Amino acid sequence: MGVVLPEKEARLKILRCYLKCVDIFSERVAKGFAWLTVILILGMVYSTLMRYLFSKPPLWTYDLVYHCANVMWMMGLAYVMRIKGNVSINIFYRKLPPRKQALADIFLSLIFFWPLVFALLYFSLIHVPFSWRLGERAVESVIRIPIYPLKTVILVAWLMLLFQGVAELMRNVFFLATGRKLQWK
Repeated sequence: MGVVLPEKEARLKILRCYLKCVDIFSERVAKGFAWLTVILILGMVYSTLMRYLFSKPPLWTYDLVYHCANVMWMMGLAYVMRIKGNVSINIFYRKLPPRKQALADIFLSLIFFWPLVFALLYFSLIHVPFSWRLGERAVESVIRIPIYPLKTVILVAWLMLLFQGVAELMRNVFFLATGRKLQWK
């Protein structure tokens, strides 16, 4: 028989497991989709060469570059949140002690992040199935590329951001309560 962990340690183990799963998933997805950069660059180079060397710009490359770029940044959102790579104005924030930084993170996420995530998830859950049923295609596209897969990526990106947001909130609440960082490593 295994050793039974005390209740606090068991909860801490579950929290760390959640953090590990979300962090690793966010990182792998972001790094996997970062390879779209290669396709994006090849598409742009091909388009430029065709336009300036042969005066025949391929119209489909606009759609390729547009969709690759959008999918790339959307699938990297959760990872950017994890590594705190988002743009912030931290004139006051960096002068705060760590506990007050955690409190500011919690407060600001409750005001700005969570309402935005829930609103976008709500609307995505409405629009994505509708887009699939319609077989929606881009109107600005010359080749009328299907956009329902792109709308699905939006939904997946917001779900990933939701899970990463929960992880960051748990880290901040834990730090605020204990003064220790909650890490899975």
